[in-house]
Order: sequence, then C-alpha cells, then structure tokens
Amino acid sequence: MPLNNTNSYAKSNLPLRLVLVLPFVLQIFAAVGLTGYLSLRNGQQAVNDLASRLQREVSDRIDQHLDSYLNTGRHLAEINGDAIDLKLLDTQNLEQLGHFFWKQMQLYNVGYISFGSKTGEFASSGKFFDDGRITVSEVSQRRNGDYPEHLYNADIQGNRASLAIVNKNYNFTKESWYADTVKAGKPIWSKIYQWETSPETLSVSANRPVYDKDKNLIGVIGIDQRLSQISNFLRSLKVSPSAKTFILERNGLIVASSSTEQPYKLINGKPKRLQALESADLLIRSTKPI
Repeated sequence: MPLNNTNSYAKSNLPLRLVLVLPFVLQIFAAVGLTGYLSLRNGQQAVNDLASRLQREVSDRIDQHLDSYLNTGRHLAEINGDAIDLKLLDTQNLEQLGHFFWKQMQLYNVGYISFGSKTGEFASSGKFFDDGRITVSEVSQRRNGDYPEHLYNADIQGNRASLAIVNKNYNFTKESWYADTVKAGKPIWSKIYQWETSPETLSVSANRPVYDKDKNLIGVIGIDQRLSQISNFLRSLKVSPSAKTFILERNGLIVASSSTEQPYKLINGKPKRLQALESADLLIRSTKPI
C-alpha cells in the first residue's frame, strides 16, 4: 500500500487514547447521572412520604380531639337528662339548676350547659364573655314576664354574686338546640347555629328532651360547643408555620380553622357563615370539601 494512503487513514481516525478513555467517561457520566436522578427521586418520595405521614398524624389528632370534645357534650346531656328523670334536679328551681351547671362547667370542657322548659323557664351556665369567666343565667316568664335573660357573675362557689347584663327578649325556644330537639322528640345534635344574643357566637349543641311519666314534654337539656373552642385547638397544633388546619362541612361552609379569620362575616349586623371559597386565606380558598 502506498505511504500517502497510510497517512491519510491515520489522520481520519480518532486518537487511540480518546478511543480507550471515552467509553469509561461516558459510563461514569451515565452512572453519576443515574445515581443523581435516583437520589433526587428517592428524596422527593421521602419528602412526600413524610408530608403524608404528618398530614395523617395531624388529621388523627383532630379526629381524636373532636371525638372527645363532642362525646363529652353528648354524655353530659344524657347525665343531666337522667338526673331530671330521677328527680335529682328540680326544673322549677332555676337558681339551683344554674349553680349545678356552674359546678359541671368546672369539670367538663364544654361551652355552655342549659335547660329550657316548655313553660318558658331557662337556666344555664357557661362562657358567655370572651374573657372566659363562667357565668350563670336565667329566663323566667313567671317572675319577669316575656323573655329577658338575667346573666350573673358567680363567686368562687358558683353562687350568684352580681348582675352582669340583661339580654332583653332572649327567646331560647327559637334557637336550634331547643326547637329542633322538641320537633325530633329524641336526643339529637343541632345544626350549627348562632346565639340569639350578642356576641355573634356560632355553636353546635348536643341535646336531650326530658319528659314526665306520661310522656309530656318538660323541656330540653342542651350542651353547647362553641366553634371558637375548636379553632383554638387547631391553632394550638404544632404544624409547619406555612400550614393551615381547618374543618369544612360538605357544603363548603367553614366550621373552624387555625387562621385568625372568623368563620363568618357580618351582614347588616347579623353573622353569615363563611364559605371556603369566600375565605381571605388562599390555602383555605383553594381547598374543596371531600
């Protein structure tokens, strides 16, 4: 073969060093790239798994708290109803009832304990004011006529100490806890409702009707759970600073949330419950109920 052809062949091919090294370099790049991809994917999966586990743990804690919180109200309604059935409580003695309910408020995590009678008598104890003090109150058509509610500050024994406020025309018979229970004729949960008196408190209530031996209605025991108490619990959960915990009804109405936003807005002085889509919080607004 002529010499010039050999030189031409040598110049047209890659250097032997490059031919030997290039496959190893490509293998190293491929191995490093694959390792990096798998590490990134596994890291993302680990983060997703951790986030899912935290979500489940927070959700489980909320479920456990709500079960305990709501079951307390249901059991207390049964206990008080049974006490009236056994004549351990005199429904005509409003001061005694209010004092007894005040004692129970020291023991149970509920918002309000009430009894309303068919004859327009009402006794209760609970957290009416935002400062958390426990007051006692009564409505007596027999003594006062109509429906003025006299609400009293209590001393350390639960006795009436001083008149705190008079709510004129507080007709408890129109509130869901009483009216819906009378209609149902059995223990029920009320729908979420607003108190007839200011402040604009939203509650859900566990209720039990009370009857005499002839099955005539005597009245209704109601145990209120304020939605603000549920929101306070949600705020106490140790979650990521950027996270929000909230509870929605299936119709999209907000029940409670860790946000400082109220679950209602005032329209002409009356509270209207807030839809999640109306929330000022972007995270809540973008969430759809299951």
